[in-house]
Amino acid sequence: MRIEYKELMEKLGTGHELSPYETRPWFLHDEEQGITCSAEVRVGPGSEDVEVEIQFLLDEENTNDSSDDYHDPEQVMMMRFLPTKDMLWSASIMLVKGESYANQIHNWGERGAEFFCACIGALQMGEIPDIDELIKTLLTDSKSSGRGRRGRVGKKGLKMQQQPPMGMKQ
Repeated sequence: MRIEYKELMEKLGTGHELSPYETRPWFLHDEEQGITCSAEVRVGPGSEDVEVEIQFLLDEENTNDSSDDYHDPEQVMMMRFLPTKDMLWSASIMLVKGESYANQIHNWGERGAEFFCACIGALQMGEIPDIDELIKTLLTDSKSSGRGRRGRVGKKGLKMQQQPPMGMKQ
């Protein structure tokens, strides 16, 4: 995926082109589950990179460690985009639940942006995103998915027996 900056911002759901040092956050706290989910797109100084991050933070009563009030967030997703020499933007890193997806799945940059937008879409609907389900549906290549296979290209055509029309001799 190599795209212009404006298109990158659209794919990441920011609503406008972010400036250097600017951040676009999303945030949801689900009291029933005792979890907070935050997602953000941030632009580095000088616009030399764009980072995308999703984190979960469990409420204190949902953790086993009661020794302090501060609990490290669980990083669900981290993705980084860098400009190329021709000023198009390309994904360089993609981690989801600690696993690298960079160059591991087909069209990983585009699919990472879709994954991020699905997560922020859930947040905007007042729901904590189901990360495992989103990984399964958006980030898993499968042979039965049909990606990249269209029509009858490369398939053998139907073979018909060559017989003369009725009433005609061979």
